Amino acid sequence: MILILMKLTKTLKKIFKSMGYDLVRLKGGLGYGSVENELIKILDSVNTDLVLDIGANKGQFAKKLIDFGYKKSILSFEPISSLHNILIEASRNFESWHIHDKCCIGNTESRAKINISNLIGNSSLLKIKGSKFNVTQSHYVDEEEVDQITLGSLNSNSIIQVASNIFIKMDVQGYEHVILSKLGETNYNIVGFFIELSLVELYDDQEDYLYICNQLKSFGYDLVYVTSESIRSNRMIQFNGVFLHNSLSYNT
Repeated sequence: MILILMKLTKTLKKIFKSMGYDLVRLKGGLGYGSVENELIKILDSVNTDLVLDIGANKGQFAKKLIDFGYKKSILSFEPISSLHNILIEASRNFESWHIHDKCCIGNTESRAKINISNLIGNSSLLKIKGSKFNVTQSHYVDEEEVDQITLGSLNSNSIIQVASNIFIKMDVQGYEHVILSKLGETNYNIVGFFIELSLVELYDDQEDYLYICNQLKSFGYDLVYVTSESIRSNRMIQFNGVFLHNSLSYNT
């Protein structure tokens, strides 16, 4: 029976590859699946029981985690009103998916202004930079004033207080270093991060991947895994970095 299944799997892989797809084992080792599939393996390996989804957009990231088998809690953050409303609707059928009050996360508890792009995913608290590596048709069409909190502001959040191992996903269009500057104020256990990093400056005052890596290194987190995010003009522009606390990263 095992031999028959192996032969069937091999045949199916050939068929899928001839059509431009691949067949991968969801529970296999790292390096053989989609970004979400790979991330689920890492989340499981550090016993994650809460994911903070910072820069949730319409909830694509949270939905994919759920689709790939993540069953623990998710807390999503989104500052843009139209997207925040979509998030609330999208989460209704998932008991463990929670939506935080509309806000952005930064380095002060204050009001902040977010620039809204015609390509909504490129919206940012920073000004978009003119660069051949940026999406050429991306430009700001509106702005919205929102409440800004810090990672430390979440110390008293009831969902966070009951979590043991928190993993933070961050997709905030150049604002990563600002958010991370207040990491030292948190009193909850953060086991790791999944962050979109840039090799070139796409926004004014943005810090590149090396700055973020060193910033997280200073807080005790190691870069342990990367996946491609954006390629333009035959260059990788952005990639996703997975960071784990050094007590969980390369210990033997």
